[in-house]
Parts: sequence; C-alpha cells; structure tokens
Amino acid sequence: MQDTTLQAVQELQLAADHLWTIIAAALVLMMQLGFLLVEAGMSRSKNSINVAQKNITDFLVSVSAFYVLGFGLMFGTSRTGWFGTDTFAIKQADDWHYTFFVFQAVFAGTAATIMSGAVAERMRYGVYVAAALFIGLIVYPISGHWAWGNLLNGENPAYLADKGFIDFAGSTVVHSVGAWVALAGIVVLGARIGKFNADGKPNLLHGHSYVLATGGAIILWVGWIGFNGGSTTAASPDIAHIVLNTLLAACFGGVMGILTGRVIDPVNIPHRPINGSLAGLVAITAGCDAVTVQGAVIIGAGAGMLVVASEWVMENILKLDDVVGAVSVHGICGAYGTIIFVFFALPGKLALDTPGAQAMVQLEGVAIIFAWAFGLSLVFFKVIDLVAGIRVPEEDEIIGLNSTEHGATLGTGALQKQLEAMTKNGVDLTRRFDESAGDEAAELAGLFNPFIDQIHALVCDIRDNARKMKQSSSGLETLSSSFREGAARTGELTGSVSESSTEVVGQARSNRALAEKILAEMTTISTSAEGMSGEVTAVSDAISDMMTSISHISQNASSTSGVTHEANQLSGDAVETMQALSKASEEIEAVVGLIQKITMQTNMLAINAAIEASRAGDAGKGFAIVAAQVRSLAAETDMAAEEIRSRISNMRLQSDDASSVISGIKELMKAIHSSVEGITTEVDSQRRVAGQVSERMANASSKAKSVARSIEDVRQQADSVRSNATRNEERLSQNAHTATILQNDARQSAEQSGVLAQEANAINTLSDKLSASVAQFDLDSAEDRQDADWSAEELRRSPAAPPGHSEAS
Repeated sequence: MQDTTLQAVQELQLAADHLWTIIAAALVLMMQLGFLLVEAGMSRSKNSINVAQKNITDFLVSVSAFYVLGFGLMFGTSRTGWFGTDTFAIKQADDWHYTFFVFQAVFAGTAATIMSGAVAERMRYGVYVAAALFIGLIVYPISGHWAWGNLLNGENPAYLADKGFIDFAGSTVVHSVGAWVALAGIVVLGARIGKFNADGKPNLLHGHSYVLATGGAIILWVGWIGFNGGSTTAASPDIAHIVLNTLLAACFGGVMGILTGRVIDPVNIPHRPINGSLAGLVAITAGCDAVTVQGAVIIGAGAGMLVVASEWVMENILKLDDVVGAVSVHGICGAYGTIIFVFFALPGKLALDTPGAQAMVQLEGVAIIFAWAFGLSLVFFKVIDLVAGIRVPEEDEIIGLNSTEHGATLGTGALQKQLEAMTKNGVDLTRRFDESAGDEAAELAGLFNPFIDQIHALVCDIRDNARKMKQSSSGLETLSSSFREGAARTGELTGSVSESSTEVVGQARSNRALAEKILAEMTTISTSAEGMSGEVTAVSDAISDMMTSISHISQNASSTSGVTHEANQLSGDAVETMQALSKASEEIEAVVGLIQKITMQTNMLAINAAIEASRAGDAGKGFAIVAAQVRSLAAETDMAAEEIRSRISNMRLQSDDASSVISGIKELMKAIHSSVEGITTEVDSQRRVAGQVSERMANASSKAKSVARSIEDVRQQADSVRSNATRNEERLSQNAHTATILQNDARQSAEQSGVLAQEANAINTLSDKLSASVAQFDLDSAEDRQDADWSAEELRRSPAAPPGHSEAS
C-alpha cells in the first residue's frame, strides 16, 4: 500500500512537472508576442509589419532548425563537452524528452527573436531569415551545450558547466547570445538614414506606438514567469521564490531606468521604463533561484541604471544604431546579471566555495560566449554582405520595409505607395492621392491633396518666376553695364567740371581782388572829385568877386577918363588941377594897388584852377584853357597896373614942378585920357572875359558836381561788383566741391554697377538653380509641357526685356 501510494505520488509529481513545464513553455511562447509588440511599437509604422513578420518567421525558422540539428548539438551525447553528437531530428523518445524539447525550443526562439529589434528597419528579410536559421542551427545550440549540455543527460560533459558555471534561466546562454548576434548585425549594417547628424550627434527616431511597446513589455513580464519559473522543469515550491525575485527585479529596474533617464533626458522618454524593467528581468534570470530577495532588488536596480548608461555609450560613443536597445538590455545586462548574482547568492547555491572564484568562472563563461556568438556572427554577416549585401536599398529604407519587403501597408501604407509613385523618378505634382478608400489613408489624402495643390501652384510660380528672373537678370546685366559706362563718363565729365570749376574759382578770386582794388581807387577818386568840386566852386566864387572888382575898375576908369577930360579942359587952374591931380594920383595909385591885388588873386586862382584841371584829367581840359586865359589876363592887368603905377609916380614927381610943366599938362592929360580910355577898354575886355570865365567856372562847378556824383555811383557799382564777385567766388567754390562729390559718387556708382553686375550674375545662377530644382517636379500634362517647351524656345529667341518691363524686376 505504501509503495502504491509512493508510486502514485511520483506519478502525480511527474505529471505536475510535465504540466508546469508545458505551461511555462506556453508562457515563454507568449514572450514571442511581447517581443513582437515591443519591437514593432518602437519601430516606425512603415516598418512595423516587417518587424512583426520577422518575429514570427524567426520563431518558425529557429525552432525548425533547433529540431533538425540544434537540439542534438545542445543536448546530445558529448564526448568533449563542446557539442552533442546525436538526438538530431527526434523520431521517437519518452514523454519527458518531448516536454523538455518543447521548453528548450521556445528558448531557442527567444534567442533568435532578440536580434529583430536591434537590426529593425534596414536588414533585408532574406538575410534576417538566414540569421535566424544560423542562430537556431549553430550559434545558440553549441554555446548552450557548454552551459546546459548536461541538463537532459547528467552524464554528458559540458565545458562551462563542468567548471561550475551557473546560468539558471539563461541571462547569458539565451539573452546575451541573441544580443551578441544583434551587435554583429548592427556593426555591419550601419545606422539608419537620419539617425546621426553630419557631426555624429544622434537624433531620436521615435517609434510609432509606445502603447504597443508598453503592452508588449507587460506581456514579457508574464512570459518571464514561465521563462524563469519554468527553468526548474519541476512543479516545486521554489517557483514562488523565483517568480518573486523576477517580479521585484523588473519593478526596481524600471524605476531606476526612469530616474536615471531623467538625469540625461529633457523629458520622460517612453522607452526608459520599458527597457529598465526588461533589463531587470534579464539580469535576474541567471540567479533568480539563488539570490535573496534583497539581492534581486539590488540586481534589478543596477540593471535599470546600467541599461541607460549603455544605450548612451552605444549611440554617442560607439555610434551604433540599436532601434530597441536590445544589445544593452539583453547583452550588457545579461552579462552583468550572470556575474553579479554570485555576491547575493543564498548558502549552498554556488558551485564553487567562494563568490570570488565563482565570479571568475562566470566571467570566463560570459567572455567565451561573447567571443563565440559575436565573432562567428560578425564573420557570417560580413560574408553575406560581401556576397549579396545585408542592407535594403536606400530608397526601400526611405519608403519602408512594409511595402518594399511584403507589399503590405499599415493604415497609411496605401498613401505611402502613392507617395512612392509620386516621387519615383522625380516628383509628379500632377498626381493626387486617392480619397475614395474610406480609411484613414483616404482621410490623410483629403488633407494632403489641398496641400499638394498649393505646392503645385507654388512650384509653378517658382518655375515661372525663375524664367522671369532669368530674363530680368539678363536685362539687369545690360542695365548694369550701361550704368557702369554712364558712371564712368559721368566721372570723366565731373572731373573736367571740377578742374574747370577750380580754375573759375581762381579767376573769381582774382576778379574779387581786382574789384576790391577798383573800389578802393574809386573811393579815392570820389573823395578827390568832391574836393575838386569844392575847389571849382571856390574859384567860381573868386571869379565872381574879381568881376565885381573889374566892374569897379571899369567904373573908376570911366571916372578917370572924365577927370582927365575935365583936367584937360581945366588945365588952366594948375594949383587946383595939381591938387586934384595929386588927389587923383593917390586915388589912382590906390586903385592900381587894388588892381594889382585883384590881379595877384586872379593869377593864384588861375593857377589853382589849372592844378585842379590837371587832376581832373580829360574832364578838366576845357577848364584848364579858361584858367590859362584868366592867368594871362591877370598878367596883362598886372603889367598895366604896374605901368599906371609907374606913370602916376612920374606924375607925382612931376606934379611938384607943375608950373614948369603946366604947358605940357594938356598933352599929358590927353595921353592920360587916352591911357584911361585904353584901360577902360581893357577893363571892359577883362570884365567880358571874366564873365565868360565865371560862366565857364559855373558850368565847371556843375559838371564837377555831376562828375563827383557819377564817380560816387561808379564807386557804389564797384562795391556791388565786389560783393557779386565775392558771392560768385563762394558759389563757384561750392560748385567745385559739388563737382568733386559728383565725381566721387560717379566712381562709387561705377563700383556699385560692378557689384550690380555680380548680383545679376548671382540672380542668373540662382534662376538656373531654381529651374534645375523645379525640373525635378512634374508640373504639367503632356500638352502643357509642349506649350511650355514652345514658350521656353520663344524666350530663348527673344531679346532680354528691359528690367522696367519685367515683373521679376
């Protein structure tokens, strides 16, 4: 009875082990869905279908390869501990063998699918399928044999397991192997178009749906319960501890991913909590059954920080483009978890005596598996790249692999195909998107078509304006040439004007100086003329006085004539006659003295008149003649007066002896009478001459005043001439300065016309570039293009229109 019960319990336990392992396998298979959603969500929508196809394909191919060859290499009988040699393509085995194969097959699929997210958006589908086959067939099974080759057959040698290497659920055996293959792939592939700037700075290329990626991460957490818990391959209470460590490591890894990301990110990047939690899951996988709960927390938190740092180094230092961060999550954190867990292990959970010794074995296992997976995969990808190329063409990458690899679209895929058709061999702006599909692509088409209409119109305007700009630039070049020539001629003319203006300014300065000199001379002449006028007036007055005296002399001479006539008649009375004669002699002598005095004054006036006449120049010639005659008359009068004086003196001398000469008195009186009559005649003559001189002097005085007024007028005109000469000099100086400025402006205009010509050439070049840029757009129908070609030909034949008649000007 006891044996029967024990056998029943064993059978029940075996059944539970089968059931749990199969359930765990199912959970691990769900991880395939989680990876699909994470990788597709973090990729752009134009590649999301391709990512999903690769995820399902890699599972199909890797599990098939694992069945045919991989399972035998990993768990078959081994003689050296490096790989198995049997159990290929299982035909018949016991039930546990089948259960174990199922569980290990989903692990193989997981190792293969890790690569998908890293090389997304640029690896050719066929190359990816070959890589999945390569992983499931060789890479994963052989390295897995080193660590797990004794799990199915405990007597099998296994290189790393025999050394004490521990990797309970596959941090290195599964996750790092897939990551190292992915690393080799992205090294050979290179970065996506637009990932890095010319200076090497990375750009953030957002995934199309972080909702899908987040949902996928949660599915991965669920699947990881089977991944880590199922690695017991037994329904035992240890599962609880394993699942708890797994859950805590994921949560703390996600928290530290968020916090570490905020240190370097400007905002909360959506993939930080996703990759942080996945990093915690990967890191705890190696020792999930061996570490304390606190150790799981520390391992998960450390992985959350490490993954952020690793992603930054990958992008900014190594310049590697890992779309989902698979190398950092699965490779770096897998290696980290494989080594670090030994320091938090529970007693009896290590294969070696000390954590240090165990850590060295762990490090050796990490290094040798990296060398195997990365080295072999790098050679694999290099060979394929050299033979056929592993990267899609650039135009396919731009369009997206959904369409180019699978002929499928996601939402906007139809729109993308229409864009491809529109942009193939240039840009056909006569095409429009289909708005009749009734889906979101049609809605987008309804938004895009008006925009394309505007772009079409804008490019047409640019084309037309480029043509007009070409025409205007030709006219502008002609105008600038004419402008430059005109500026040169203007410069020459203004130079001549400037020189002439300078000469005229010198002449004006000389004229001004001459006018000032003339003004000074005319001022002197005016002063002299005023003085001459005064002198002439004085001479005229003197002559008037002299005429009065001559009138008196004439009257006295008449009286003398009467006296002498009476003396001649009364000669008988000698005494009385002598007395009368003596008295008359005295009077005559006084008159003669007066005559001599008048004569002397007349002579002096005549001399002064002659002097003033000589000063007056030509205007005083007539006056000089009068002055000469007056002076001559004065001389004659003086002579006559002297003769009278002499005779009267003789008469007085003889009057004393009047008695002796009484007889001769009569004759003498006759002579005296005759002389007096002569004097009277001469005096009358002098009076007439003096009258004429007086009239002439009056005229001379009037003319002298007129001359003085004229000279004053001339002086005023000379002053006006001087003022005008000064103003002309100033204006001519301004004109000379203006001519210099004009010459400089003409020189600058010539230089600017050269710049204008250069700008015209630049406009011409720009119009050519615009025309070349517009040429890549198909803007017209066939008939429109024919008309446009005819118009272009006419434009080439026609001369360039002047800028004033061009719209572009």
